[in-house]
Amino acid sequence: MKRVLTNIAEALGETLLNYIIDEIDRQGLIDTGLMWNSFTRGGDGNVWEWDVDRNSITLEVGSDLGSGSNDQGAWGYPRLINDGYTIHKAHWVPGYWNSGGSFVYDRNAKTGFMAKPRSFIGRKYFDIAVTQFEGGMNQLIIRRLEIELERVLR
Repeated sequence: MKRVLTNIAEALGETLLNYIIDEIDRQGLIDTGLMWNSFTRGGDGNVWEWDVDRNSITLEVGSDLGSGSNDQGAWGYPRLINDGYTIHKAHWVPGYWNSGGSFVYDRNAKTGFMAKPRSFIGRKYFDIAVTQFEGGMNQLIIRRLEIELERVLR
């Protein structure tokens, strides 16, 4: 029974990560793929942590490209894009513009741009994905339970 529950939890975790990646794609939030890969099981910065306790199995999935700090200055890229952020003081950002017109951060570059104070509205891609996932979660659990029961009864 524990193996069945583990398989179902893993399927749910993979599905949630897929919903997140789909929403990131839908909103066009990927440039380098770093954030996308952090939401892929086994990718750099990915969170895939099990907690098996008496009668429950918990699987925590997500991105670990940032910190859990409440200090906006310590947040990672995925959280900044999801929750929004404010640049309070103008500061120099070293880098260059590539041939495709995208800015490439390069801490050693002599060129760059001056980031001026402004606010960026959060895109809520994670929240949207979780809401979509929750909407179809019961059907997914039932479908996975049927698959696991077939496997056990063979």
